[in-house]
Amino acid sequence: MKNIIAYYYSLHPNEISHIKDKYFFKYMGSEYVFQIFNRPLSDIDALYKVNRQMISRNILVHEIIVNNENKILTYINNIPYVLMEIYINKDARISLPEICHINNNSINMECDKIIGRYDWITLWETKNDYFEAQINEIGQKYPNLCNFANYYIGLAENAISYINLANQEKGVVNISICHKRIDYDDTLFSLYNPINYVCDYRVRDVAEYVKNAFFKGNNAYKIVEEYFKNNYLTYKEALLFYGRLLYPSYFFDLHDDIVNNNLPESKIEDIIIKADEYELFLLEIYIYISKLYNRYIPGIDWILKKSFV
Repeated sequence: MKNIIAYYYSLHPNEISHIKDKYFFKYMGSEYVFQIFNRPLSDIDALYKVNRQMISRNILVHEIIVNNENKILTYINNIPYVLMEIYINKDARISLPEICHINNNSINMECDKIIGRYDWITLWETKNDYFEAQINEIGQKYPNLCNFANYYIGLAENAISYINLANQEKGVVNISICHKRIDYDDTLFSLYNPINYVCDYRVRDVAEYVKNAFFKGNNAYKIVEEYFKNNYLTYKEALLFYGRLLYPSYFFDLHDDIVNNNLPESKIEDIIIKADEYELFLLEIYIYISKLYNRYIPGIDWILKKSFV
């Protein structure tokens, strides 16, 4: 790998650390990562343009480095890699202010629609259709997974209906640079890695962060409070945020890991046992947002009924 780095980038590190699909090294006081580009090749130009804009806005995103042939991707054994210079402490844990810093400082950034993810309704409806079709194929192999599928498909349909209502509202909605997925235990290396970026409503990241925090046993309600107290969200953004909390991405992600990455099916129990608790959490957040905005907030009837139980 040293020879490859030297040939394509004229960098000559003494040591290279190989971790999964990434190669880390330092050279002349700078830190770099050479990693596999595991997204559609059609995304790379859009990500590179976003990367340049974020750097111009002084966001400490990893800087994509073109090779000596002035190409963004370098192919090694027909596998695409990208080199990036790292400017942050890559091992530090992410925090809510760091997430908001990226989201708020990349608002209205020019972004190719190829990495746009703001048509939630179409994306979620497609996911539901795919999921329902797959259940019929994997039912015998993953009976426990499929037993609870209808509940989460129903929750997804609630989320779709909710976003439909939100989209009918007039008002400002900010689009910014977000992440394909964000994890409560992520490091700054992941947060500032442009390979993880998509263009979406700015509430996407924090909503996913909150859901992940909840299912890992953290105080998700406190995160929501901190988010709304320190960021001005329009009424429509608040509705989109709540709709995103409704959507069970946590279940679909785990389902995909079980089916595609051989994760034990028993892992699904970590989510299922918290289903009732999460419903109460959704009720608490609904009440919190309703009081905060002091105006009508659409609700989900069966969740609201839990306040009378």
